[in-house]
Amino acid sequence: MLSLPHFAAPSAALPVRYPDAGTAAGVARRPPQAMRQPSIDGYRLGRMIGEGRSATIYLADDHRRGGKVALKVLKASHGDSETIRQWFAAECAILSSIRHEHVVRVFEHRAAGDPRYLAMEHLGAGSLRDRMRRGFSPGQAASLLRQAAAGLAQVHRRAVVHRDVKPENFLMRSSGELVLIDFGVAAGQGDTASRVPAGRMVGTACYAAPEQAQGDSPSAAADVYSLGIVFYEMLRGRRPFAGKTVLEVLSQHLVASVPRLPETLAPYQLLVDRMLDKRPQRRLPDADAVLQETRSLEPAAMDMAPTPS
Repeated sequence: MLSLPHFAAPSAALPVRYPDAGTAAGVARRPPQAMRQPSIDGYRLGRMIGEGRSATIYLADDHRRGGKVALKVLKASHGDSETIRQWFAAECAILSSIRHEHVVRVFEHRAAGDPRYLAMEHLGAGSLRDRMRRGFSPGQAASLLRQAAAGLAQVHRRAVVHRDVKPENFLMRSSGELVLIDFGVAAGQGDTASRVPAGRMVGTACYAAPEQAQGDSPSAAADVYSLGIVFYEMLRGRRPFAGKTVLEVLSQHLVASVPRLPETLAPYQLLVDRMLDKRPQRRLPDADAVLQETRSLEPAAMDMAPTPS
């Protein structure tokens, strides 16, 4: 079990992405802005490829190892915040402890001193969200679910909960492999210090488990629910629950029944239902369980016709 620092969870109105507003290795989330780049020994910083509230990600040349890396640098304006420093240190500790082909690789980090940074592999082949725009066959969706579950299972084995599983947080290698990224809000399994008040949450509302929206302690089952939303979206091209406001979406997560898949996708219905059960104690408990379920799918389910629109 990975030992993580304990500290009060952030308090912010829904929806919240803290300390980072959706940064990712290899994906630009905001238009680049003119700023003075930090100087970091061993790296030559290039263009900005991502930015959040507390950190900026640069595409950088790694002089020691050679090649390009994604360099996540804590902003100087947030370096005096003890909470943000602890969140950044926790992300560095988590990623440095996990080695798996479907989790972003970390080369080195500095969680103390100035500037604080995290050097990761650069993933420039786009995100799962980008890939979704082209659509999937059911077999392709199931294959990508297996890859996502394999990476997430390694995280859960370390007693860590990602807490923000969504298409934007899976990037693609040029080889086609799916890679889990962005551990900025990850926490230890059952960590009561990471609970948030009711009516507030950590994560992304469209993918949040019912108990996550209610501020419960982090659990692997909540990640499974989020992954179930992603899988449904890959199969159908849309999320199972929608609404015009954040509260409408969260209400759907809390009370709405899981939509039925069309007959052509019926082999996947049981898996979707078990991932999206409203009751965490009845849900598949972790990503290892999801991985086991995908292995038991009928071979015919892996070779079905393209997903209907």
